[in-house]
Amino acid sequence: MSRATATNDRMEYLRVQQAQTVRASILDKAVVSVSRLTRETPNHGFVDQHAPEDAFMLAYQMRDYRGDLWVDGRNVALETLRKGTFSFYDYNRSWQANMRSAFDCVNFHVPRVAFDAQEEDLGPHRIGTLVPAPGANIDDQIVRGLVGALLPAFETPETASLLFLDHVGHALCTHLALTYGDRTVRPPTPARGLAPWQLSRACEMMDARLDGTIKVADIAGACRLSPSHFTRAFKLSTGMPPYRWITQRRIERARDLLDSSRLSLQEIALTCGFLDQSHFTRAFTRTVGTSPGRWRHDLRS
Repeated sequence: MSRATATNDRMEYLRVQQAQTVRASILDKAVVSVSRLTRETPNHGFVDQHAPEDAFMLAYQMRDYRGDLWVDGRNVALETLRKGTFSFYDYNRSWQANMRSAFDCVNFHVPRVAFDAQEEDLGPHRIGTLVPAPGANIDDQIVRGLVGALLPAFETPETASLLFLDHVGHALCTHLALTYGDRTVRPPTPARGLAPWQLSRACEMMDARLDGTIKVADIAGACRLSPSHFTRAFKLSTGMPPYRWITQRRIERARDLLDSSRLSLQEIALTCGFLDQSHFTRAFTRTVGTSPGRWRHDLRS
């Protein structure tokens, strides 16, 4: 990655000190970077010039934002960007921003090659650009849901599940291309499930790495499939994407330990690959319907 491109990838040109960044691999061919940027006081001022690049920025607002925008030297009438909406910006165009209000945003850096990498999902057509005008206020429930799923990763980016990040990045790029791309693309070809040996191998690899530090591309390679083909086939075979399968296995292992061991909840959480006891409690309660402490108490009463 060139130094100039790195300033876009890391959002350095925005000059924001409070920033957390995570990255998703798109089929091992491109990287989508996601940064949460915050400033509690207004009048951040003008941002630096970004580097020209064949890539896009998606800026999602976590709170209402007001500012000024110029694209290719012309002022663009910019309405208040509302909480829960997002805008697109093309790094191939020259744009400048004066950030007047406080802000809390989640910005995605999406190289165009991230769309090209998904031809199995999108067909052979290349996405020329994304249609919405710069600064247009877009309300999209799918994007909102994907951003919400990523928020916990910003709290501890160094321990975020790579498998989960890859899954969200892939889902985002597919949705953006199909919904906002400048040409019609072919729908995904219906896929078949995994062969028994492939399913066995995939589950074995993920079971050995319940901390989520394994990548979709690694598992797909062991199954002799492309990452895109593997993800679809795995979901057809199991009814869930790989990252959710890992969560289910963590819960199953935790239930065994709650029943058969004297380990504390914190020890069980770390043993089963959860970030901490709080993460374990949330996932367990969501899946089982009760907290792990209550489940253990009821089991032994």
